Amino acid sequence: MNFIAPLLLVLVPVALVLLYLHVRKSRAFGHSQVSTQKDLRTFSLIGKLPIFAFGALLILLIVALARPVVPEMKQYQTMETRDIYVAVDISGSMTSEVTDPNQAALAGTTNTQPSGTTAPTTAEPPKKVNRLDVAQKAIDMFVPLRKGDRVGLLYFDDEAYMSWPLTTDLDILLKYNKRTSGYRGGGTNFQGPWKNESNYGPIQTAIDNFDDLGQAKSKVLIMVTDGEATIDPDRMTDLLEQTKARNMRIYVVGIGEGWTGASTSTGDLRKLAESTGGKVIGAGTQAEILAGMAEINNLEKSRVEIAQSTSFKDIFGIVLLIAIAFGVIYQLSEVFVRKGV
Repeated sequence: MNFIAPLLLVLVPVALVLLYLHVRKSRAFGHSQVSTQKDLRTFSLIGKLPIFAFGALLILLIVALARPVVPEMKQYQTMETRDIYVAVDISGSMTSEVTDPNQAALAGTTNTQPSGTTAPTTAEPPKKVNRLDVAQKAIDMFVPLRKGDRVGLLYFDDEAYMSWPLTTDLDILLKYNKRTSGYRGGGTNFQGPWKNESNYGPIQTAIDNFDDLGQAKSKVLIMVTDGEATIDPDRMTDLLEQTKARNMRIYVVGIGEGWTGASTSTGDLRKLAESTGGKVIGAGTQAEILAGMAEINNLEKSRVEIAQSTSFKDIFGIVLLIAIAFGVIYQLSEVFVRKGV
């Protein structure tokens, strides 16, 4: 049950307190004829009936004023879609300055001063682009292309943090993405939970959320990261088995210089992505990202049924009728019960 004016419910405890104070000042007797009291047993339940009915009357009137509503019907939308989670690395290494001019240009600025020029001493130095800036820009490019898909957003460092579950509302994801470049995290955890690592990493978090909320046949995890963490070989096998069982592919948007060549620090994640049928997309230029993301459009869509909205039925009248019924009970009980002076 929901309420249109829930703040009015604060009057309920106030009414109960006032009712309690009133009860303390009075004591109920059995029948209104005092002469018969000497020969009749006291019925405590009858004596309490008026105060109970009056209390119920007060509470129900307050509840009625709060306008209670109950969910009546959900409206469903059937759509062809894919389920996609975007996992953004916010670990400490993602705050490193970007030296690749293509990635710096992708973020909208450069980290180098053109030769033969000197910046004015009175002007503020240009903002240095870090890997989180590039990640934020890559997501801004990717999310608008996913119209018709259900997309979720999560962040991770040494553990994963769910930002928004699967949704077709892409604007809310872009709103949350504006905060990406301002995050500052700790270490990097791809494989958790595993052995002595209890924190959940982005891969297992995405898998579990697909199990809870995923409906589409094609499931995709896009990891935006510099990839500077390892994955235990046994855990690699376990993750591959889980992704295969769910028709899930992993794509990596590689941020930083480590993805432009043969880097051992990014090797484990690269191997995992390619083994699931996904690929590594270097965040070098806009064309490179768009070309990589275009592959996702070739993945199979499936028909899913999504609850869009719920209609509510106003039960104000029903609650008011019950309140009136207790009012009648209160009046009738007063005929047979007399309060002591």
